[in-house]
Amino acid sequence: MYKGNNHFVIIGWNERVKNLLSYFEEPLILNKMVLIDNTLEENHLLPGHIYFIKGDPQDPETLVKANIQYATTLLITADLDQLEEEADINSILSLIASKGQNPSIYSIVEILTSKHSANAKHAGADQIIHRSLPISRLMYDKFFSGKIS
Repeated sequence: MYKGNNHFVIIGWNERVKNLLSYFEEPLILNKMVLIDNTLEENHLLPGHIYFIKGDPQDPETLVKANIQYATTLLITADLDQLEEEADINSILSLIASKGQNPSIYSIVEILTSKHSANAKHAGADQIIHRSLPISRLMYDKFFSGKIS
């Protein structure tokens, strides 16, 4: 069980989270991060300062192990191994479970489909990352850049 407070909780391990963690240069910040994931088999893939909890992020017991009631910030990433609809629903359920433990936690949720953005807001998301918008814009820019590769 993580015993710290005023920490960050990240739900879901993927390449985007790995890249995000590479931006943190201060080990002190990494010491205050807890990762919850139920698919990651080996925690040696994680930076050494990250506290890892293998478990279901929708299970209150898992959230208690992460000491989420004393966390300040929550990041929920979409599981790209699931269908978009299913990934969004699971992200929203994780948000509801987390807010049930800590209603004041600042929450950032990655959503894949536009129809679930409103649902994530209703569930208490403070910020929503619309996964498809930046990629769609990049596709548009590349499509009309006039450069052929």
